[in-house]
Amino acid sequence: MIGGAVAGDEETGGTGGTGGTGGTGGTDTGSTAGRRGDITLDELTRPGGDVLTDRKGRLVVRHGDIVVKTHLAEEEPGPLLARLRLAGDRRLAALLLPPLRIRGGLGGLLATVDGRLVSAWPAATALRPDEVEHRIEAAPWPAAAELLARLHRTDLTAPGVPLGAAGVPPAAVCARLHRSLDRLAGALATVPAGDGIHRLAVDVQRAYETLPPWLGQSPTRPGARPALIHGDWHLGQVVQVVQATPTSRPGDRPGGAATDATDAGWRIIDVDDLGWGDPAWDLARPAAWFAAGLLPPQVWAGFLDAYLAAGGIALGPGSDPWAALDGPARAVTVQYAAGALTDLAQFGTPLDEGARAFLDCAGRLAAGA
Repeated sequence: MIGGAVAGDEETGGTGGTGGTGGTGGTDTGSTAGRRGDITLDELTRPGGDVLTDRKGRLVVRHGDIVVKTHLAEEEPGPLLARLRLAGDRRLAALLLPPLRIRGGLGGLLATVDGRLVSAWPAATALRPDEVEHRIEAAPWPAAAELLARLHRTDLTAPGVPLGAAGVPPAAVCARLHRSLDRLAGALATVPAGDGIHRLAVDVQRAYETLPPWLGQSPTRPGARPALIHGDWHLGQVVQVVQATPTSRPGDRPGGAATDATDAGWRIIDVDDLGWGDPAWDLARPAAWFAAGLLPPQVWAGFLDAYLAAGGIALGPGSDPWAALDGPARAVTVQYAAGALTDLAQFGTPLDEGARAFLDCAGRLAAGA
């Protein structure tokens, strides 16, 4: 199931893609360009709506032209607010879908509902996994590559808020890696000791132990200059917009509101892991899909070519892209494999083509291949 892996979340092992249901995008294009004023608490908590995703502690519901996202229970408000401010900065308006302002909310961007942090977003059109699966070469790989390249070239030393160093948290890539293994451990506790899933889990744990230590300790490799990265990029994190929502996003200063319209096109969504780190993390998923045999070589090569043509910096000065990509791609492979086993243990989700491919890769990593 290529579509599920390419447009999916590594914590599902590629078995349930999020392109179209997992983020702030919807299945139909919506525009909030005509909206005036901030989102109210009543709008955030109104009954009904279309549930786009409800799994692993995240709830995303669409109400007309707005999408309401309930974040993970363990999410800290400080780093999340910093990430939302980054997404709302007009200097990144051509790259990131901006959040909507919430009246009376924390920093104007977050509300607390039943003890959980909630944000609001303009609706947009996301890629569906079945679209990617059946037309993988027609997916917007070049546009996505250009977005990533431009994001990675963001000047983190520029003066002003929030692009100054104090306004950019570390990307949450390490937390995501550890969370996938913790969830697997919790799921295994419910499975009888003799079940074959435990043997597969041993391979996943051993594969993790082969990773360079920095991958679990810091968002960037030792001595490297950090860049602004998404931290959880896959095709499901790209949406198409008719017009962004300038009247309801923050402006250049905290609490400001922009008033100019932005152009139509593709934007990156789901900024929960956004921050400074090694840009190779954002190319790690397609790299892992290619290595697992899930992404055709011509698509992978075209994606890299488009990224480099747009000035992307993740691959470094050498001619071998794997010198930069190998470590993060291996880490993503471990995350995918752990997620697949977690879903199998918790929900009985069958191992599809993508899940088996990553489990095979984890086995080879564990064996030192």
